[in-house]
Amino acid sequence: MIVTALAEEQDAVLAVLGDVPSGTAVVDGLRVAVESLHGMGNPGAAGSGGTVLARWGARRLLLVGIAGGIGAAGVGFGDVLVPDQIVGYESGKVRDDGVLRRPEVYRPDFTLLTAARAVRPADWAPARPVHVGTVLSGEKVIASREVLDELRAGWPRAVGVEMESLGTALAAYRAGGGFLMVKGVSDLADAGKDDRWRGHAADAAARFTLALLRRLAAAAGDLEVPGSVRLLVCQRLVGDWQRLAIYFDIPAYERAAFARGPGPDGVWDWLVARQRLRELPDALDFIGRADLTAELRDAR
Repeated sequence: MIVTALAEEQDAVLAVLGDVPSGTAVVDGLRVAVESLHGMGNPGAAGSGGTVLARWGARRLLLVGIAGGIGAAGVGFGDVLVPDQIVGYESGKVRDDGVLRRPEVYRPDFTLLTAARAVRPADWAPARPVHVGTVLSGEKVIASREVLDELRAGWPRAVGVEMESLGTALAAYRAGGGFLMVKGVSDLADAGKDDRWRGHAADAAARFTLALLRRLAAAAGDLEVPGSVRLLVCQRLVGDWQRLAIYFDIPAYERAAFARGPGPDGVWDWLVARQRLRELPDALDFIGRADLTAELRDAR
């Protein structure tokens, strides 16, 4: 499910998807619905996002559009932002000495984020960098370097600011679904804000999203395993997933991220996003877990 806040963002998505009858398209066999959130802002996104998820019975929600980039983080016009965390920074307590912020933080869907990381430059637009990091989500359009610097003091890994991802993430969370944001940089959230890059930024986000969908569609054609078998295999891999990650040459920084959550599930989703789940039985044999190989082969 793809949602956008503005008409120009939706137009860019529809342009790259091609023929979209009745709001749906098929990308390499993957059915995708496209709808508008009917306006900017997190409160509206939370309500509209939940409605469209229920209407389509979708499992995952992609928010696509434009955002402000943070130049000090190396972000430029037309680049693409993908969050590894969404921070809602508006909530807080106003005191005599200033505002004590009480942020709301959401993590994106791991499978979607892993697939986004796996998109290669040649898949969509070689000249455009993709920045993965913290995205700050609030209720106001920011066009002030001073405000931006104050926000970055609290979240130094921030790469961008926008106004709908917190609400959309909340809608997906309430519905038990996954969420990811993909937005192109139309301005640098300072006094030089103008409209010259909006169309280009919307197009960049839409094209990257199409490449992401193709990654997901290709992964869907990989080894098919029932959920019950996945749960069984991952439960029994708790002590061995690190060796499995080394077998697949998973980078150390990604292994570190897996260690903060269910490690075996992290490895599984990493393989799915790269269409390599079919290699898992041989890998399990190699690390001495033929018992799990048998579980996978019996399920096919």
